[in-house]
Amino acid sequence: MRILVIAIIIFTNFILESTLFQYTRVFGIKPDFTIFLITSYAIMRGSAYGAFIGLASGLLQDIFYGNAIGIHGLSYMLTGYLIGQSNDDVFKDSYIPSIVFNFVAVLVYQHIFFIITYFTRTEISYTHALLNIIIPQSIYNAILGPIVYRLIFKLDEKKFMDNKIY
Repeated sequence: MRILVIAIIIFTNFILESTLFQYTRVFGIKPDFTIFLITSYAIMRGSAYGAFIGLASGLLQDIFYGNAIGIHGLSYMLTGYLIGQSNDDVFKDSYIPSIVFNFVAVLVYQHIFFIITYFTRTEISYTHALLNIIIPQSIYNAILGPIVYRLIFKLDEKKFMDNKIY
């Protein structure tokens, strides 16, 4: 049942991210709700879940909105895998890991994405991207991250999340 619920969450996030969440911009910066999902499951369940959710979410974005298939998928997958590596060392009931890992996850994702797109578009300035996109989005995600993490954590504790579908 967990996989079905996660698939529904990923699809719902994709729809909301491309419609309603566009209005959550502050000074032109929008929080990355996909990073919230990836980070939450990577902290709670480990690298495999983080990488899977990252790949699935990223490929959805690539298929519908990307110029090339795989850029978002690879970036999100690597981010989920790297954040999930510290799964065993994190106290999952605290808000602090969510703040730190959401901040770091945006930094990791944006740098991987920047490196990949740097070779396809030469007009990208790293300092402009760092100061105007990466750092503000990291701070925005770190502020909102604990709220989303707590919701996903409570959902993951529900009894129906342990049921098998076969």
